[in-house]
Amino acid sequence: MAAANKTETGGNAFDAFATINPESFKEGYEKFAEGVSAIADFNKGALQAVMDSAGAYSKGVEKLTAENTDFFKSSYERAVSVGKSVAGAQSPQEAFDIQSEFARESVEKNLGQANKVADLWVDTTKKSMAPLTERYSELVEKIQSYRP
Repeated sequence: MAAANKTETGGNAFDAFATINPESFKEGYEKFAEGVSAIADFNKGALQAVMDSAGAYSKGVEKLTAENTDFFKSSYERAVSVGKSVAGAQSPQEAFDIQSEFARESVEKNLGQANKVADLWVDTTKKSMAPLTERYSELVEKIQSYRP
């Protein structure tokens, strides 16, 4: 009985192979070629999305670096100015008042800068992820279209 199954299986495989004719082969090959072309096009778009994402990230980091550089430069200049004012103070109370005001201003400016930096990072992240998110959505749509 085992020999009969092998013959049956072999016969079915041969019959399935025998039904392939030049027209059905051509049709299958064309579908395959279309699929390969679609995959290549999708991959090209995916690579472009990665490049766009990297470009957006790079611009965001550049903007953040410029912002922090300006902030640190102005903070340094302000600290030098306050130091000169403290050195020229007429009394210890005046020096203390100058330092207290500087400390208060510094805390406010640092908190403001922290918020600005956080906003820049959020904006950079959104812009960096947008091309990838769009590409992922296209992939999901393609997968959905091939579902039975």
